[in-house]
Amino acid sequence: MSDSVDERAALLAERLNFLFAHIHPRGGAPQSNEAVGLATGLPTADIADLRAGVPLDRPPGTCPFVSRLEHLLRTRVTESGVPYLLGDVAKTCGKSRVWLYNLLAGKSKPTLESTMAICRMFQVDPSFFTDDPPQALARHFGVAAGAAFFSLPPDDVRVRDTKASVELLVELREAGVPAVIGRYLGALPPTGHAAHG
Repeated sequence: MSDSVDERAALLAERLNFLFAHIHPRGGAPQSNEAVGLATGLPTADIADLRAGVPLDRPPGTCPFVSRLEHLLRTRVTESGVPYLLGDVAKTCGKSRVWLYNLLAGKSKPTLESTMAICRMFQVDPSFFTDDPPQALARHFGVAAGAAFFSLPPDDVRVRDTKASVELLVELREAGVPAVIGRYLGALPPTGHAAHG
């Protein structure tokens, strides 16, 4: 493993841990790896590795669609509190169970139409299925600079502005200033996102 890969992983870890330490759900403690995994669809072990500075070993071009769909099926429940049945998911999407089984087995590819149907059903943004880990994490924490925040040099204006905005938000939160004031201060990251769905 090259130093540049290790350096990038260390930089991502430092910035990710900064976000975990400072951006909390409204009225709550720091977010757990599990809570962020639930919201982003990223495996908890991957989040732990990223926070520890361990590079994720993924082949280029790996599509997270199937693992994120499996994640939704494992973690989301119906309005009555029961897990979704595959047949019900397929029917809601206007498809057959065979279609869903083939999709989960990687035997067929999702179309835009079927992806949008799944997104509507589980109330997630289409980016839930396509974001790589840095993109998913930046979106979850509300980082305006996006995934670039995790790789830009420390003196980049987007990194400095993001960190300053987060620190200001923390000061406001600690001072008991209502969160609505943050909306008038510019593009501050929110104090935390609820899980999708």
